[in-house]
Amino acid sequence: MFRKICSPLFALFLLVAIMPVAKAADIAVIDFADQWTQVRGLTQSLDEYGYDYDDITDDVEGGNMDLDGYRLLFMSAMYTNNAALHQSVDNNAAAIHDFVDGGGIVIEPTQADQNEANVDWLPDGLLCVRSDPDPSVFTIEEPEHPVFNEPHKFTEDEFSGWGHQGWPTGWEVITAQDGFDVLMVETGTNKPIIMEAEYGNGMFVMMCLAPDKYHVAGNDDNTKEMAGKLMENIMATWYDAFTPVESSGKLTASWGEIKVK
Repeated sequence: MFRKICSPLFALFLLVAIMPVAKAADIAVIDFADQWTQVRGLTQSLDEYGYDYDDITDDVEGGNMDLDGYRLLFMSAMYTNNAALHQSVDNNAAAIHDFVDGGGIVIEPTQADQNEANVDWLPDGLLCVRSDPDPSVFTIEEPEHPVFNEPHKFTEDEFSGWGHQGWPTGWEVITAQDGFDVLMVETGTNKPIIMEAEYGNGMFVMMCLAPDKYHVAGNDDNTKEMAGKLMENIMATWYDAFTPVESSGKLTASWGEIKVK
């Protein structure tokens, strides 16, 4: 009986059964309807622009973060309003470091400082601390950077006049940072608003904007339209133009179009 079961066909079945399950997409997202906007936002925006993704929110909330096979981890604005998600991301810091070191991109739009002021899960050498006030006027430090050009052209004027409830375009400013290249600041204080940092073969991107939430829950059509255009530029810059290559069985990156010096 045992010999009959262990046929070549059954052996093939066993091999398939123990093989790792391929990811449905190479974008992993964490999304949460925070108490202020009350919308998830990120998944709705990615759906609108036709991006496939795996929503790993429930897994992360349960304490698990498996990033194998992904190219991008995109965490929604204000996800840290969920204490379980916030703690789980902190607990999985080592997995995030390995992911980026191997060629992955991590994008974190703004978080409320009462939920996450210091971004605890960043690796040694990188620092990002957010706090009030909420900015409305900006200076672009790197106007040739793709995030301000592809596919939509952004000058400072395009960031003017956004709103959600009583909040202006920006939520928080970055009051302290280390190791990042600053792309845009609050005019006057020069506090960073958008910044990026290479780490190994990958990159961390931090913001004090909530384009995913503003695109869905903005006060007016201009807010929704411009936030949506910024979401398209974000994806074009840190996902579409990111070219993964295989090296020794691990994901690494070719920055090509992304890095602008």
